[in-house]
Amino acid sequence: MPAAATATAATVAAEPSVRAPLPVLGRDVAVPLVTGGEVTYAALDYAASAPALQRVWDDVAAYAPYYGSVHRGAGYLSQLSTDLFENARRTVAGFLDCRADDQLVFTRSTTDSLNLLAAALPDGCEVFVFETEHHAALLPWQRAGRVTVLDAPDSPAQAVEALERALAVRDPHGPALVCVTGASNVTGELWPVRELAAAAHAHGARIVLDA
Repeated sequence: MPAAATATAATVAAEPSVRAPLPVLGRDVAVPLVTGGEVTYAALDYAASAPALQRVWDDVAAYAPYYGSVHRGAGYLSQLSTDLFENARRTVAGFLDCRADDQLVFTRSTTDSLNLLAAALPDGCEVFVFETEHHAALLPWQRAGRVTVLDAPDSPAQAVEALERALAVRDPHGPALVCVTGASNVTGELWPVRELAAAAHAHGARIVLDA
């Protein structure tokens, strides 16, 4: 390795704010250039199609020979698959620090989750959402009784202030749901999720995070 490359690698390793690329499938794929030759592919569409981690792929491949229907059979492989499935639920619940009586539901995607939630909202529920949300977090609420779309904030503090104002003046003071993203898939901006959740709870609203 050239000296310059060695120095760069050492700098990256020593700088905690610089993270090495995730070990994902396809990280070494070469793609053709219109000018000729090839270059290692740089995936810029993670928001739409995030690649699988190599470890995840390896675990799926290792499990594949033991696949059986979950919750639908008495055979050994079905029972094994069911046990693995339920253990996965407990693992995720632990990672999310869920309470003992919380329910954890696996769905096909975030879009599917939000559509299911929108269909289960109580009558009269008002939804609060920023206009900067992904379409998957904007469109499902059209079936809700009332939707308040908040303007794009200029800062994290302004986002919290705008939400607090909107929640404080809602009338009637019925059920409310706040939908926010964890990070914009357009700008990469991180949202003040903890502060927004505190504002929602302070005004009797629930919050759903598009993470």
